[in-house]
Amino acid sequence: MKTFTNTLAGAGFCLAGFALSPAWATNGTQLTGYGSKAQGMAGVSLAFPQDALAASNNPAGMAFVGHRLDLNAQFIMLRMEGTFGGFDNEGTGFAPVPEIGYNRPLGDQWTIGVSTASGGGAAKYDDQLYTGGPDETKGLYTSTIILPTVTYKPAPDLAFGASLAVGVHVLDLDNLPGVGDHGLEAAAGVGLRAGVLWKPTDTVSVGAMYGSKIDMGELSGYSEDILAPVDGKIDLPEQWGIGVAVELSDRLTLAGDYLRINWSDTQFSDLFGFRSQNVYRVGLSYELRSDLTLRGGVAVADRHFDTDFVNNLPLLPAIDANVVSAGFTKDLGNGRELTGGIEYDFDSRAIGTGPSDGAEMDTDFLIVSIGYGWRF
Repeated sequence: MKTFTNTLAGAGFCLAGFALSPAWATNGTQLTGYGSKAQGMAGVSLAFPQDALAASNNPAGMAFVGHRLDLNAQFIMLRMEGTFGGFDNEGTGFAPVPEIGYNRPLGDQWTIGVSTASGGGAAKYDDQLYTGGPDETKGLYTSTIILPTVTYKPAPDLAFGASLAVGVHVLDLDNLPGVGDHGLEAAAGVGLRAGVLWKPTDTVSVGAMYGSKIDMGELSGYSEDILAPVDGKIDLPEQWGIGVAVELSDRLTLAGDYLRINWSDTQFSDLFGFRSQNVYRVGLSYELRSDLTLRGGVAVADRHFDTDFVNNLPLLPAIDANVVSAGFTKDLGNGRELTGGIEYDFDSRAIGTGPSDGAEMDTDFLIVSIGYGWRF
């Protein structure tokens, strides 16, 4: 048992490190959903926890997922093209985004666990941005939030959850005009998340979550040029949401969320024109057989950027705000399960206005996820 526990701990630390891999997202720098099950339902999760990634969506959800370990990865494939500074640019990208969640009940009322939530933006263009020079421009910004979580159930149908939100992010820009060769710089910060999940009847669940803004430290080096206007700091946004899930039958569940992400209260607004964003998502989960569950979902959101800032966005190319997704879970027996999901993100071409007049940008996103879960 001790060897098994040490193995889990080692896997957790390794995957938390790998979660700093490059990522792209549709909700600003955030992924559509955390965990392969939520991703297969376009992110729906606030009242419908399905795995140990639940704390990334609503900390209280961990109270209802039992003793389990989940290892997931989302694979983001991206094509982008646009006109910046009067020059046409094209680029492609691929990135794996590992995720880990572990949850353990401590009796009937308490649980402890941890989830990770990763996101960011990255791009590699064939030519130098803004000048059309022969050397490619590359950029990486990625953030990971590690969420140690505790939940308490004062009653079997009611749970409260709280997480310490430990944020780490990195920035690495290469061959961007006007920016020095600072290499990879990192900074960290701490915030809080809290949630509640209530089941007023056997077939209805209601959930809500709140996450504070995470005040991040200075990204040294870049504070001398590109981040000088914001003193080298980029904070992670406050957010809150509510959700409802209804079991329409023993096999079919309908769930929906509203999520508010307050980008306008961070330096993302000053640098990239990010606006606070409303995200609406709805999904279905259907148990086709006792060993096979199918999922699907759609999400629509406000575009998170002002078109005056299109010229600033090529290194944060997640401009598509609408999502369709599908997924499955296959029960392999002995508490093991395999989950997969696929997601396509789409929206209209971004056309710059004002200071970005003449700038344009278009992207195509395809995200495939896979997860393996253990129920103990």
